[in-house]
Amino acid sequence: MALKATKELKVPLYGVRVMIFSTKVAGDKFLGYESIDTNYSAMVSVLQCSKGIDYIAITFRTLEDYCSETLTHECVHAAWRVLELVGIKVSVDNQEPLAYLAGWLSRQVNNFMMNHIDAQQQPKD
Repeated sequence: MALKATKELKVPLYGVRVMIFSTKVAGDKFLGYESIDTNYSAMVSVLQCSKGIDYIAITFRTLEDYCSETLTHECVHAAWRVLELVGIKVSVDNQEPLAYLAGWLSRQVNNFMMNHIDAQQQPKD
């Protein structure tokens, strides 16, 4: 069974949807336009569908661009955007929502991406 190149998450408590695109090709296909800026290995963006629902998208250029530094970097951006959408201000005195959400997102994104990387490394019959 082939893995899906995209995954949709619904963030617990906040209800914001997060789309993960394993590659630029998957993001472009799903969105119908360029999903990531030139020269970026990954990118977070806010999407709005025709029904006015906001989504956060995390797009990786390729599976080879995926690494722990990029994961951490993009999950902090994504968590900050989720909190912004629901009206939670992040500050030195209010760090916990960002820290917990970035950790949760990191686990979800890493599990998704590692499944794709592992599948790519399997010998083809």
